Order: sequence, then C-alpha cells, then structure tokens
Amino acid sequence: MNTQFRLWCMLMTVVCLFTFSACNDDDEDDVSPNVSLLTGERWTGSAVFINGEDRTEEFEQEYEIDITQYTSQFERDGTYTDRYNGNVLVDGTWEYGNNERIIIFDKGTQDEYTVVISKLDEDELFYLQGGLEFRFTR
Repeated sequence: MNTQFRLWCMLMTVVCLFTFSACNDDDEDDVSPNVSLLTGERWTGSAVFINGEDRTEEFEQEYEIDITQYTSQFERDGTYTDRYNGNVLVDGTWEYGNNERIIIFDKGTQDEYTVVISKLDEDELFYLQGGLEFRFTR
C-alpha cells in the first residue's frame, strides 16, 4: 500500500509539472487587436482618395511619386519606418490616441503629427491626413 501511494504521488507530481510547464504567458496576447493588426506586416501604398474619389494619378503627378513604392512598417515597441523605393524616408515613434482611432507620430517632438484611421483590418489600412485619405494594403 505504501508503494502504491508513493507511485501515485510521483505520478501526480509529473502530471502537475507537465500542466504548469504548458502554461505560457505570451506577450502577443498582451496587446490590443488594433496593435496586432497595425504591426503585423509592412503596409504598401495603394491609393490616395480625396472626398471619396480616387485621385492617385493626380497626387502622383503633382508630387512626382509612385504611391505603390511607399511603405510603412509599425513595430510593437512603438517605432515606425517609412520607406520610398526601399530607401528609408523617416523613422520615429508612434502611439495610438483617442481610443485607438488616431495614430500620433513622433509625439512631443517638433515633427509630431496625427492621422485619423478610417479603416484597419488584416489587409487594409486607410488613414486621413491633411484632407487626403491614404490607402495601404498588405
């Protein structure tokens, strides 16, 4: 009987060890869904809209850029990098504001600016800045 009790105790100890070692505090679960969506992968420019109309062609002609060569990468540590044609244009910090409806870039610096998010899902990021809606895809 004593041997069976010891065997049972050892078995329970092993079961507990496996159970507790299977528990994992994953940092990815500690962020909001919007942070996960924004920081998942690089965003590539796809279009520029004004008042609901696609004005990409006019924008590209006026500013002499190809919007599809513009990318933004947001990291969970609160940093971002914007590139054009693979070259870094600007990098800095970002954070959400107004219940994750806006993105504040470079808060507290002379370069601080905000954009209003009009759409954010797994495949698309749209934001308003200076009367223009910039659209990005993955």
